[in-house]
Amino acid sequence: MSKKKGVSAEIQLHEVIANIDLLNELKNGYLTVDAELARLKEMEGDCEDLVASAAMSDWSISELDLPQVSDDSLDQVGGSSVPDDSASS
Repeated sequence: MSKKKGVSAEIQLHEVIANIDLLNELKNGYLTVDAELARLKEMEGDCEDLVASAAMSDWSISELDLPQVSDDSLDQVGGSSVPDDSASS
């Protein structure tokens, strides 16, 4: 299974468990629909902010469009990269 599918399956599992817990709490009278709806509405904005910040910071240096430098261009610009001992004699 790919990492992406594994993460997706884990998210789905957490969602199912949360739904089961929620329904049990509602059934047993530990909370009301209105109270839970208000709590989830408050969480929604925080979650949206986290998703947006994660999407913005999800990059790697390999995705940057950097100029490529070849050995030939180094020789043309700065001379040979091997020191010339004859110049110091």
